[in-house]
Amino acid sequence: MDRQPIYVVSGGSGETALRTVQAALTQFSKGEASALVRRFQNVRTQEDLDRVLESATEKRAVIVHTTVSRELRFYLADRCAELRLTQVDLFGNLLDTLALYLRERPEERPGSFHAVGDKYFRRIEAIEFALRFDDGADMTGLVDADIVLVGISRTSKTPLSMYLAMEGHKVMNVPLVPGVPLPPELDHIPQGRIVGLTIQADRLQEIRAYRLKRLGATGTADTYSDMGHILEELAYADGVFKHHRRWPVIDVTGRSIEETAGLVLDRVFGKERGI
Repeated sequence: MDRQPIYVVSGGSGETALRTVQAALTQFSKGEASALVRRFQNVRTQEDLDRVLESATEKRAVIVHTTVSRELRFYLADRCAELRLTQVDLFGNLLDTLALYLRERPEERPGSFHAVGDKYFRRIEAIEFALRFDDGADMTGLVDADIVLVGISRTSKTPLSMYLAMEGHKVMNVPLVPGVPLPPELDHIPQGRIVGLTIQADRLQEIRAYRLKRLGATGTADTYSDMGHILEELAYADGVFKHHRRWPVIDVTGRSIEETAGLVLDRVFGKERGI
């Protein structure tokens, strides 16, 4: 016996309805495997709907839709009743309820939710990217990175990466360590993506000493916050930045993560941001 298909119908991409149907199907032991799901995108006129309904009638399909136009929703409901087709309106009741609550008519713009969904999924992807490529653990991400942060330890590379990732930017950070060669891959990506981070020595010493205290570290770990060692690291970083003059360098001393993030975006995307 032929399986009864599910028609996902939308005035936009249909991603919202499709994901909702897929999520619902996971609640059935044979749902995902046995269901036949077809997506119909950009269905925005009665003529578009009639073409879908003609096929749905032949296949006896169940119609699940996110039609935002009130006129089309009523038309679809009436036609499905005439054709004895089952239809599930995912948005209708919600839109009507919100319209009463907000005392405002919905704009009925197909595809607007998809834009919000895209932004959300870009943010999730960027966060996963930042976690995977944190602290130079894996240099294969360089080619896909929107922004690359370079600096010595405790110059806010990781928190800055995560903040920028929350804005949807793929960020990786690379530590500068005296005596450790700079990854050669850095020279093979667009240099405008790379930003150097520096900090004043006394502030860095405070940050490192506090971190050691929190970790309960003693003995040789004190070198980490030793001023002589810090000055050596900063001098090394300064030499790297002078060698790579195309990298803008930002002093993070006394700056919040939000402020530094804004400066990074200005340096990397300044022209695109009209700066």
